[in-house]
Amino acid sequence: MNAKSGGRLAALDGVRGLAALIVLAHHSLYTNPLFPGTPGAGNVQVGTPMWWISYTPLKLATAGWESVIIFFVLSGLVVTLPVVRRAGFDWIAYFPRRVVRLMVPVVASVILAAVFVMAIPQISTQAKGTWLSDSSTPNFGWEYIVKAWDLLGGDGQINNPLWSLRWELIFSLALPVFVIAALAMRKWWLGGLAGAVVLTWLGVRTDAGALSYLPAFFVGAVLAVRLDAVRNFADRMNTRKVRHLFWFVMAFGGAMLMIAPWLFGPDIADMKELTFALKGLAPLGAAAIVVAAIGWAPLRALFESKPLQFAGTISFSLYLVHVPIIIFSTYLFAGAVWYVPLLFAIPVALLVAVGFTWLVEKRSHGWSRAIGSWASERYRASFGRSEQPEEASTSVERPSRASVDAG
Repeated sequence: MNAKSGGRLAALDGVRGLAALIVLAHHSLYTNPLFPGTPGAGNVQVGTPMWWISYTPLKLATAGWESVIIFFVLSGLVVTLPVVRRAGFDWIAYFPRRVVRLMVPVVASVILAAVFVMAIPQISTQAKGTWLSDSSTPNFGWEYIVKAWDLLGGDGQINNPLWSLRWELIFSLALPVFVIAALAMRKWWLGGLAGAVVLTWLGVRTDAGALSYLPAFFVGAVLAVRLDAVRNFADRMNTRKVRHLFWFVMAFGGAMLMIAPWLFGPDIADMKELTFALKGLAPLGAAAIVVAAIGWAPLRALFESKPLQFAGTISFSLYLVHVPIIIFSTYLFAGAVWYVPLLFAIPVALLVAVGFTWLVEKRSHGWSRAIGSWASERYRASFGRSEQPEEASTSVERPSRASVDAG
């Protein structure tokens, strides 16, 4: 069912799936100490394969941090959408449902990560400060499991993609604030987007996490309250001869905007203020990609293709399980050329993600519905009538971890 039908926005599942695969590629290359995790980092020689991968439009294939921003925009859109589309949204059911849907997979992924950490000693031979060295856990103890479960104030050392789940949980708990703000900016949406850009810039400029990431959720929420306008605009644009050129420019331009700091080459390291300013534009780039995926038929068909839809189905699970597997594989094949462990890690991560989706994630959906219904019924019995909300038809509870700062 396409976006115009008013049903499931299937193309966005494909967007999420592709973003998850990019995160996988990002962390896989991170096992090579030459891979620059942030624009200008490392010592990459111009013209080498690593330079081409990192400082040209090919960066799109390993744009990890940028994919996280896409995840956040998608979550802002699809979690807000049921609230603004249905009168009498049941907040009593929403909060426990959302927490269960996020936390059950998180708890299970931490246990799985602990298994991989304990399976083989993680004593890095790479220099301190490299991603592999910083992400390894040479002195594992059960305390690491408990700290990883604490999304709001803990430490995800044994499964570092959990950093983004913190912001996903905060957004979920603060959803009423985001909805009110998005509705207030319905007519002044350009101002709202401009404000999100300024806040994101301020966040990356000062290393303030909340300002760096929460504005991306707000951009998604604005898209949700403006979705009908987006569809109407797409309908009008699709009657024009220049439609394909317009949509291509929007999609490609949005993608280039997201990786803009990388396009300046390694010398961007000496232009920190420019880097901060360009990173502030990332939520706009993500929004452009999302709108193009909804409005442009060829791009929508690509994201609705079976491979990307399948990737979307396992994307949350893949995001949660892949890093411990990559690190485990690197130590399992210690001494081999850096890419040899990846020939094992990537297929295993995909297979484990499929099993995790079936065994954990799908069951967490059922449990979340059950706990939501129970909470709503208890509230109704005690305080009066409460309606059960519809399931978010485009749920994208798939935040991800692929930071250019910590990886």
